[in-house]
Amino acid sequence: MKRVVVTGMAGFSPIGNDWQTISESLSALKTGIVRMDEWDIYEGLNTRLAAPVLDFTMPSHYKRKDLRSMGRVAQFGVYSTERALADAGLLNSEKLGQGQVGIAFGSSAGDTKAFIDFGNMLINHSSDGLNANSYVKMMAHTAPVNIGVYFGIRGRVITTSSACTSGSQGIGYAYESIKYGMQQVMVAGGSEGLCATEAAVFDTLFATSVVNDTPELSPRPFDKGRDGLVIGEGGGTLILEELEHALN
Repeated sequence: MKRVVVTGMAGFSPIGNDWQTISESLSALKTGIVRMDEWDIYEGLNTRLAAPVLDFTMPSHYKRKDLRSMGRVAQFGVYSTERALADAGLLNSEKLGQGQVGIAFGSSAGDTKAFIDFGNMLINHSSDGLNANSYVKMMAHTAPVNIGVYFGIRGRVITTSSACTSGSQGIGYAYESIKYGMQQVMVAGGSEGLCATEAAVFDTLFATSVVNDTPELSPRPFDKGRDGLVIGEGGGTLILEELEHALN
């Protein structure tokens, strides 16, 4: 069995879009949780709390033809992968297209706007809002597919969709792929977009935090006065390599 090492990493989160900022935010006990005033329109929704990623935009070298198949979920995944590959010294490497590099990446769902477009088709009995990329944006495996296409990765592509463990399960599958000699390098991680429907899922279970006017006080998972969870969004990528491959 092979030894597996982490050689690159990158991420976007509600408390920062680079590791230094994230570390500083954690040390300062920042959560990134805010009150979502735009959710006031949803009758019956108890929580107004969420953790959005702020100040996220795709850089200018991503052209329209690159972005047309990417919703926010895929954008988190693709851009964090670009930065992680650069961190590992593998960005633009010929190895990406030679079958030695694979992907194991997770999401619970795809892009919210694409879901709305398909929902409008059912409600309005018209497919006018759909195009060739609508499903690619909506599907739960939108992130790994877009990662593979954009970077020309030709190894195995594994998609994981297991709710809150989607990203960590992807990392686990990536680890096993290298450990058992199936790939030399794996892009691993997960991404998720913020949507009120996901808050509603936990709301119906009475599992969400509802301290809506004091978002800085939530969540408190180990506090006796805890009142529930808060959903968020973001994306993170690890580059895993077989040890000898990394050393060479």
